[in-house]
Amino acid sequence: MVGRYALSLALLAAASPAASQVTPREIAEIADISGLAASPDGRWLAYRVERPSTADNRIDAEWFIVAADGRTSPRSLGQLGTALSNDAGSILPGEIGWTPDSRSIVVRALVDERVGLWRSAIDGSGFSPAIVADGDVENFALLPDGTLVVRQLPSRAETMRAEEREREAGILVDGRTDLAAPLFRGGIVNGRHATQRFTGDWFNRAPLLGERPPILRTWKLDTGEERPLSKGEISALADRPTLELPAAPAAALEAAGACIAGPACADATLRLSSWIGALGGRIVMALRDGAYRQTLYIWSPETGNVRKLASGEGLLAGNRLESTACAPVPDAVFCVEAAPSIAPRLVRIGFNGRKTIIASPNGYPGDDGLLAETVAWQVSGSRASGILIRPKIPGRLPLFVTYYRCAGYPRGGLGDEWPLRALAASGIAALCINALPGGAKAEDRYGLAMAAVRAAIDELDRRGIADRNRVGMGGLSFGSEVTMWIATHSDMLRAASIASLQMGPAYYWFNARPGREMFTANLEQYFGVGSPDDDPDGWRRMSAASNLDKLEAPLLLQLPEHEARQTIELISKVATAEIGETHIFPLAPHIKVEPRQRLAAYNRNLDWFRYWLKDESDPDPKKAAQYQRWAAIRAARDALSSERSQRSISAISSNRK
Repeated sequence: MVGRYALSLALLAAASPAASQVTPREIAEIADISGLAASPDGRWLAYRVERPSTADNRIDAEWFIVAADGRTSPRSLGQLGTALSNDAGSILPGEIGWTPDSRSIVVRALVDERVGLWRSAIDGSGFSPAIVADGDVENFALLPDGTLVVRQLPSRAETMRAEEREREAGILVDGRTDLAAPLFRGGIVNGRHATQRFTGDWFNRAPLLGERPPILRTWKLDTGEERPLSKGEISALADRPTLELPAAPAAALEAAGACIAGPACADATLRLSSWIGALGGRIVMALRDGAYRQTLYIWSPETGNVRKLASGEGLLAGNRLESTACAPVPDAVFCVEAAPSIAPRLVRIGFNGRKTIIASPNGYPGDDGLLAETVAWQVSGSRASGILIRPKIPGRLPLFVTYYRCAGYPRGGLGDEWPLRALAASGIAALCINALPGGAKAEDRYGLAMAAVRAAIDELDRRGIADRNRVGMGGLSFGSEVTMWIATHSDMLRAASIASLQMGPAYYWFNARPGREMFTANLEQYFGVGSPDDDPDGWRRMSAASNLDKLEAPLLLQLPEHEARQTIELISKVATAEIGETHIFPLAPHIKVEPRQRLAAYNRNLDWFRYWLKDESDPDPKKAAQYQRWAAIRAARDALSSERSQRSISAISSNRK
């Protein structure tokens, strides 16, 4: 029995009081830090703050500079455009180059629907255009001699003409056509409504004409002179390969019990997540445990040994991703720190181990009445981990669970869909669980996830923290698959919410055609299914829509438009059976990137779980229609439950005769 295992709860020690982001809007507007880069002379550190605004529906980007010794406050170099996102909806980190004299920076920025390069002196006199051309700048490098090497997309005017020609002549459907998305300018590319195509790598997309050979150019930054490229300059734009950690520090880490690379790292206590070279041949390495808590180590060529530099209860990285390295200066590294009770902030960690808070863009106004904890528990011999957020009040609470990845400062789970701190502030404990490693097939991974969720509920119930009869769950991507599997293969959930498409025959036929062989190969390898014509039993087993008769939890779907059409069977059956409702977000990719769309998802999810787990309704008259719909779902659900009970009683009576 799982209940005999102890649940390990480690209260988090924060350098500052907990941030007070407890409303959906406050959570949606949490700022991030990225683009950390030291000047060539080692005297300065530049970085970018990305601040979402639900009022303006954009993510503003502002660049700062701070002295490498950390003795003065950061200075703003100015706000410059809005943050870029990739085709999946993830915000791209700041991209920066330093001039050789360390007196200016050059950054890539989206300004007025154009992606170009902008330059600013470190005195804060303001940004001016360096290269803003007809074609968006896709990548750049600033060489030691002050030469800019640039890769550009085809001109916007040419791309728009190609889009119009397709609209007028009809679009040829091939392996690059995304039939589930609006075909004419159905995505947001660099701030513009644009047509997209599959690249051939799973569901990755690129703009129309993106398959053309790139436009490569060079400029001398000071003179503006353009000249032909050399092979070496072209290679500066290539994706930088992931370099192996040098042998000496790698051996020292392994001797200390850390895992460097390979499949064995899945079960390792500590594993290497990033490394970077520093002055004097030193190497700074970040290791993380299964709960995404990072520790920095430094290796010195003089001693050949590694020593612990700093540790935290969350991330110490170059941005929001644990795989990005901190930025080194002569006697320290600058890192973005984020932990369950620490919203993203910039810290300086000296090679003597001293940590200094440099910038806290989210503020630390005081105690918010919530307790954020790293939690760990045993699941059939494995160790599961996650983050639990709950109010500081006694008694059993309803519980919301999301499953996939919980690194740094928890906002809404992977994809930021469920306002965890707002749920906790409303009296619902929120648990974000890190996915357990293992399982080559989808059903194996779902089984591991269900065991982890069940074990967490059992132990939190045993400890008197959570009420096992009032549990809700939500997920995005793989997390949505897990949510639906648990909802249709167990009786653990009282309400559910998903934000991604689900398996079903429509999913197959939207994608399986010549040119999409990677899609069908992945289905066979991971999900174990072929064509619905050839393997109908496999699709009935894996399809959520085919298992709705097992679903007792009301279901909220908040789907991006790029995925909703592939889930049409589930959407229609949920509506017809009156067991939930669907909301589709126009033009949204896999992860909702617009602040207002994210805020809308937060608000609706908060209302949904308050209604089903606590029987609470928001008195706002603007939401009256929402609660009328949900009351109808409740009535239909109660009637179905009564009908099932009657059938069960009748069957038992019949068997007794």
